[in-house]
Amino acid sequence: MPCATRSLTVAANTASLRAVLEFTRTGARESSLPQDRIGELDLLIEEIFMNVCSHAYPDGQPGVVSLTYSVPASGELRVEVADQGAEFNPLTEAPPDLTMNLESRPVGGLGILLIKALAPSIEYRRDRDWNRLTFGMSAGS
Repeated sequence: MPCATRSLTVAANTASLRAVLEFTRTGARESSLPQDRIGELDLLIEEIFMNVCSHAYPDGQPGVVSLTYSVPASGELRVEVADQGAEFNPLTEAPPDLTMNLESRPVGGLGILLIKALAPSIEYRRDRDWNRLTFGMSAGS
């Protein structure tokens, strides 16, 4: 069942979101992830991709996002999202204080909380000038 690694590189802008989602859904289907996990994958990818589009390349500079997936076994999908933007490790960010009322809470942080909740096996590394965020999803978790 394992498949070859597949990659897609797109412009880091919102117009690329549809292609990115279709690409990762293809991987999800190849890995036989159930529909509810595909929905979670969509949320993860959208959050990660939109954050790269919004924050990785300052002052509207053009940039790219490279996505790679592999299917190590049936029911398993491994995805990497990489960019050459500003160095940023989302896994070291402090979680938002959810006890604060909404009006007092600073903006940001909820996306990272969502990412960590939906992808418990997530890793970040800086490799040459690339941010690389890699996570795994499986049919059962």
